[in-house]
Amino acid sequence: MQKSRSQALNIAAASLGVCAIAGATFWVADSAIAARAENNISTAVADSADLDNNPRVFAGSSIYSTSFFTGELATVSIDMLDVEVPGVGMVNASTVVEKVKVTPEQILSGNLEGTTAELFTRNLRMDGVAIGAQLDITDLDISHPNDISPAGGLASEALLTGTPPGQSDPVSVLVTLRLVGSEFRMTPIELIDAAPGLNLDDVSSAFTWRVDTRQLPLADRAMAVYLSGGSIHFQSEARNVTLTTRELSPLAAPEADSSTS
Repeated sequence: MQKSRSQALNIAAASLGVCAIAGATFWVADSAIAARAENNISTAVADSADLDNNPRVFAGSSIYSTSFFTGELATVSIDMLDVEVPGVGMVNASTVVEKVKVTPEQILSGNLEGTTAELFTRNLRMDGVAIGAQLDITDLDISHPNDISPAGGLASEALLTGTPPGQSDPVSVLVTLRLVGSEFRMTPIELIDAAPGLNLDDVSSAFTWRVDTRQLPLADRAMAVYLSGGSIHFQSEARNVTLTTRELSPLAAPEADSSTS
């Protein structure tokens, strides 16, 4: 009886060992396939958009090989951190496409040219340094007006603190973040902290910024703007998009319309 029980335990242990080896082998193979596709996407995007550095890419889901069965990549994200955009400054940017229809060959190669995505999102994140460059305020800090936690939640207002041109001490101003058509408007509405004698009218122009979001690397005008994590985020999105490798770049401008030339 004892011997039978021991044999059963040995068989179970052996089976578990085989399963563990098989699982580890599958994980290594899955990771290798994903890494190859992601590297190919990164290189192709950098080449087509003339980027100085290859972007960071994540494709698929936690198990990349499931795409062979579903016929789609759940998500593909292309990220670039701390890149200089002429006329904008230092930004973080990303392109995210979801539910990308792919063939087995495209899953292996990472070639997404001509595929279709259910959702295409472009994100641009500007921190205090980038916004400060627009305002000529070198010590600008952006914070949530109500939530002091690191993430800060989402807000349509921001607390700006910095030393405006012509002032010797920092000033804190509450601003609204709004989209009016394609134009982004950052407008001071309340003076929170300043040297004695200053009022909102004295510093309002220093904390005012307007920009046509079609001038930003969003591929289209911004559809949402909000504060999160000490940065102002701009977001554009489109549905049922045919992808080009170039426009997967987080910094790609819209393709010129030949019909208007």
